[in-house]
Amino acid sequence: MVLTRVGRELPEIAATVEAFRTAARAGGTALEVIDVPDGHHGFETLDPVRARPAVRRAMRAVLGHLTG
Repeated sequence: MVLTRVGRELPEIAATVEAFRTAARAGGTALEVIDVPDGHHGFETLDPVRARPAVRRAMRAVLGHLTG
């Protein structure tokens, strides 16, 4: 599973992301996190030019898991 995590997330959403990561670890789910330190919620649609490198990393990760 691949998760993008933004650094400028709303606190209430960031808490659910961390809860999800904790539950994934507890359940033995392999989780790859793509951090976008300067990103905000909806970064891929709100700022597509700056988001492009993170989106590409996430897509490569997903494709790698599907084809690997």
